[in-house]
Amino acid sequence: MNQTNKLVISTIVSASAFVTTANAQRVDPKPNESYLVASGAVPANPALFELGQAEWIVADEFIVEFGVDARDTLEAMNLGGDGRVGIDELDQLCERHGVKFIRKQFQSKAPKVLEAVALPDLSGYTVVMVDLDVTTLQAAMADFEANPLVRRVQSIGIHPLYVTPNDSDFSSQWHLQQTSDKDIDAPEGLDIQNGAPSQIVAVIDSGVRYYHKDLGGSAASSTNTTAIGGNIWINALEKNGVAGVDDDSNGFIDDWIGYDFVSSAIATCWSGEDCTGADNDPRDFNGHGTHCSGIVAALNNNGYGVASPAGGFGNGALSTTGDGARVMCLRIGHSAVSGSSEVGYVRMDYAASALNYAANNGARIATCSWGSSNSGGIDAACNYFIAAGGIIFKAAGNANTSTADYMCSRTDIYSVAATDQSDKKASFSSYGTWVDLSAPGVTIYSTYHNHSADANDYVAALSGTSMATPLVAGVAANLWSQFPTMTAAQVVARLISTSENIDALNPSYVGRLGSGRVNLDRALNNTTSGGGGGGGTITGKVLVALLGTPTLAGAGAVAEEDIAQYDGATSTWSIYFDGSDVGLTAVAIDAFAVLPSGELLISINIASNVAGLTGGPSGTTVDDSDIIKFTPTSLGTTTAGSWSFYFDASDVGLTTNNEDVDAIAILPSGAIGISTLGDPSVTGLTGLADEDVIAFTPSALGSVTMGVWTYYFDGSNVGLSTNSSEDVDAFAVSSAGVSTFSTVGAFGVVNVSGLDEDAFNFTPTATGTATAGSFASYFLASARGIPTSANINAIHLLP
Repeated sequence: MNQTNKLVISTIVSASAFVTTANAQRVDPKPNESYLVASGAVPANPALFELGQAEWIVADEFIVEFGVDARDTLEAMNLGGDGRVGIDELDQLCERHGVKFIRKQFQSKAPKVLEAVALPDLSGYTVVMVDLDVTTLQAAMADFEANPLVRRVQSIGIHPLYVTPNDSDFSSQWHLQQTSDKDIDAPEGLDIQNGAPSQIVAVIDSGVRYYHKDLGGSAASSTNTTAIGGNIWINALEKNGVAGVDDDSNGFIDDWIGYDFVSSAIATCWSGEDCTGADNDPRDFNGHGTHCSGIVAALNNNGYGVASPAGGFGNGALSTTGDGARVMCLRIGHSAVSGSSEVGYVRMDYAASALNYAANNGARIATCSWGSSNSGGIDAACNYFIAAGGIIFKAAGNANTSTADYMCSRTDIYSVAATDQSDKKASFSSYGTWVDLSAPGVTIYSTYHNHSADANDYVAALSGTSMATPLVAGVAANLWSQFPTMTAAQVVARLISTSENIDALNPSYVGRLGSGRVNLDRALNNTTSGGGGGGGTITGKVLVALLGTPTLAGAGAVAEEDIAQYDGATSTWSIYFDGSDVGLTAVAIDAFAVLPSGELLISINIASNVAGLTGGPSGTTVDDSDIIKFTPTSLGTTTAGSWSFYFDASDVGLTTNNEDVDAIAILPSGAIGISTLGDPSVTGLTGLADEDVIAFTPSALGSVTMGVWTYYFDGSNVGLSTNSSEDVDAFAVSSAGVSTFSTVGAFGVVNVSGLDEDAFNFTPTATGTATAGSFASYFLASARGIPTSANINAIHLLP
């Protein structure tokens, strides 16, 4: 009978310094808590091993689809029982893994009736059988997949209908499944994807108890570390190489299971802790890193311990191997004495070294549950990891403040706040407009290391943003397993757009808990809520002017004087209007609208000369409060046409720097809707603010402008605050009267929150001084490839 021990710890784990409880707070293991192994779970056929109630895979066979460079040779060969294909590099690969045979998978030929049909080419598909006395299934599949002649590899699955982990403490893991559904919907997600060994998550922390059987597999123990398997990342070249030699030439000797970067004590070393000598043994003493690791990828459905979003799916019993995402064990801190308590500390130089190592050794996700400062080279290391295509998730902190530390303040690192069992902000969790996502972080059960009883495996309940962060990392690893061709930006965008909105439950933190609580099932199914930054579905075409000169796929670099078009039907970007072609230089488009005739109304951010334009307040000069009209003869990357003067702002009271026009739209009534940079003052209206839209009904337009002003949209009536962050700086309106807004900074209104590059819809029940209505998410920029460094400066929806 296999046992783990349950340790219930009420301590909140700090993100500024990870913490375990002192010895006095620990309780004795409960010897009667058994983790039963299901009997008779393994099928009689030795060539099969069970992955659980949901699926099985063949243990010693898999599919290899060869690329076009190898297919001609394969067609000419009589593949069979000798395990050879006649290509030297492939034959060497076969010999290394004891391949018994390679046979073509699809022997039949298409009937004549289908000869004219464009069928997929199946000629490259083969079935490969390996000798399990020589290799493992996963090692062989990985080696074949790395070969340039191979297009892809696949396991061979056998599928019953449904999946539910049998892990003994699964019922305690409310964050995975809960009757009130304030969880991440893990069982539903695990029906689709369990996590794949190709996804490596760097747990950069106090180290990892990699010999915990719920992480390192059933053969692992503190005295038999060479038997480590499970879901722990293994550097096979070093493990199987020569001791004392850098076999893979990565700059580290014998780093077969990760690395311990702690070379000297950070603070007074806790008795028994390892505080000297960086080495190749990143084992945990503190317990924090082990807990984070289990949250990411504890082995699922092995009848032992806990479950996780990316832990694969076992056969219902303990196993030496795992099929989930891999945990890369990187140690950057240790337990130290603080008064009479045991506290963990990290150093930024160790963290920087670990991020660099992770990037160079295949990790695409890093989970960082500790405080940070811009020191020790951490900035350069973060840049390196991200440039290598990785995602960094960072704990928001447990200070219950809105202050971001260094890494959380970066827009290219994703900050995670913690929620409780009611979807409310955890009492300790920090918050702010800089938070990207939330996740459960209260009483989270996971694997644990108790250094007072090193021989025993433990599970423990800890609370903190330290727990929420690896949970998001695990969901990301699962999502990337399902969609391995996604980019890092696409993975994050999917997590954000499919999160569940929790603003209504957190009215004091609207816009400060990110896009919502992460949800595995929704992420895999790309289910958006249309709220809380969900992004909704774009079916038409959206035009935007952007600050920040972002590069958009298909459109290239979009200058601030350009207009980009997003086509919702094809999810593609293109250039709609190239301002530099028609005389807009060293300016930004601050507002624009497209007339039914196809002409563009444009306002720019600074006074400027526009070639060929006459009729302005000073002959050819256009002020930042004016609106000019462009009549195109061509649009796109080669834009051409003519300019004319449309709206002279000074004629109708817009004369100050605060009154720069920064949003325009043609209202259903035909009036011009205008919002300004600051609080405007015009004849007939009082109390105007920068979150409002005012309507101008003209009696004359052009170099002599006349008309009357009325209220159209009072932002403060519907939750847009008077702070500068929620100043309306982009505005469009449909013929049905639905308005689309984007703001100068992060915004938060009922049911919706987002950043300055996002847009939201407002459906009015009343307009004017008594504005009322409802909000919904409309355009989540990150889901459409716009980076967080950009800002929607103007928007228009084409019919």
